[in-house]
Amino acid sequence: MFSPKCKAHLDLVSMTRWQHFKHAFKIVIELKKAEVALLIHMFVPRCCETYASDKIKELAKSFEEDNKIKLDYTQE
Repeated sequence: MFSPKCKAHLDLVSMTRWQHFKHAFKIVIELKKAEVALLIHMFVPRCCETYASDKIKELAKSFEEDNKIKLDYTQE
């Protein structure tokens, strides 16, 4: 059902399909919360001033720790 590339990715991250799905879904939820905070901030600048950027930094740090990788933020 999954392509060899998909299977290779799951092996690389040491997750089953279900574990990967749950992990990715949790990230989606966190990003959606950041999206709502940005929408609120867009109309009421004093609200949620740093929530979205803090959440993105937190997720990036989590990726680095979980995957033992260093993310390159300078890519164009």
